Amino acid sequence: MVKSSKVSVIWLNYNSMGFIDIALKSLKSLAELDYPNYEVIIIDNHSTDESFRYIKRYAEKKNFKIYRTERNLGFTGGNNLGFKLRDKCSKYLALVNNDAVVYPESLEKIVEWMESESQVGAGQGVVLDPTGKIESAGCMLDELLTSHGVFRGTDASAAKKPFSVTFATGAYAVYDVRAVKEVWKGEERLFFDWGFGYFDDHVLGLQLWNSGWRCRAYPVISCVHYQSMSFKKSSPLRVYLSFRNLLLLNAITNSRYKSLVSFLALRDAFPRVMRACRSGAGRAATLALWRSLLDYVTLARKFIKANGIKLDLYKAPVIKLSPHEVITLLILRRKITEKLVKEYFKPLKQTEFS
Repeated sequence: MVKSSKVSVIWLNYNSMGFIDIALKSLKSLAELDYPNYEVIIIDNHSTDESFRYIKRYAEKKNFKIYRTERNLGFTGGNNLGFKLRDKCSKYLALVNNDAVVYPESLEKIVEWMESESQVGAGQGVVLDPTGKIESAGCMLDELLTSHGVFRGTDASAAKKPFSVTFATGAYAVYDVRAVKEVWKGEERLFFDWGFGYFDDHVLGLQLWNSGWRCRAYPVISCVHYQSMSFKKSSPLRVYLSFRNLLLLNAITNSRYKSLVSFLALRDAFPRVMRACRSGAGRAATLALWRSLLDYVTLARKFIKANGIKLDLYKAPVIKLSPHEVITLLILRRKITEKLVKEYFKPLKQTEFS
């Protein structure tokens, strides 16, 4: 029975005082999950503000496990630690962002769907934004390695049946522990530690598909996500991670447009730098951009080439692009070209995308 399948829920915190009301609301929603067999593991990534005190006080009232690191391990390292601390009887692992407020019945419904299908390594429901529109019902990569939230901006009722996606979004995703351990050949981890952030759910999704597991999205309203509360949209850290890690993703995959991805990554980095300039962090963001390029070269040589890490992009469902569409995507702004990408999602409204 579904209710006998234990789930370990991992919840990361880092300097959340700026949105502590949302973070506490997120924890409260975990305490109120309508699922009889789960644990909550809180990892505080060495917060330097007062948020840990608030989080700890609430966690102790609810008997949640809580662990504070000696340094900020990022999204990847923090979740890897949570994975190691899980109850070894847990069949599933759920990752929930500290800015995501989950619905009580969501976990049980997602697990029920995962157990009704075969070889599902990752599952998720429909993630809403604060306005009640869909933020994502799973994510798809295209051949330029750009990610797209399925049904983004549409009504919550748009997703009516299960379908396959490239990867489950990290805001609220459920993973089969067996699948994760198979991906890592028994190692106690979810992600590459050195990814830190923005190099996690993309890669794990591709790893699952390359190992014979599937990533699925289900017609379950799962949570409301107050996006990018920890990683501010114009922060130098986000500039650094998004540019460096897209280059790393390109290095380990085999898109037929591989040579164009670096150009696209650089083009998309400049708007983030300009936003940082407007917020007074322009110099730091510019330095972060250059440092990300240098660190990419080091990581590509030290980890990727040395260990022969390669993932076949085409073992996963991806949005295939014609040469004409690629030229359009490279020239026009993304907001304009999102209209083009939405054409790929239309079939999902009538039939299952398998």
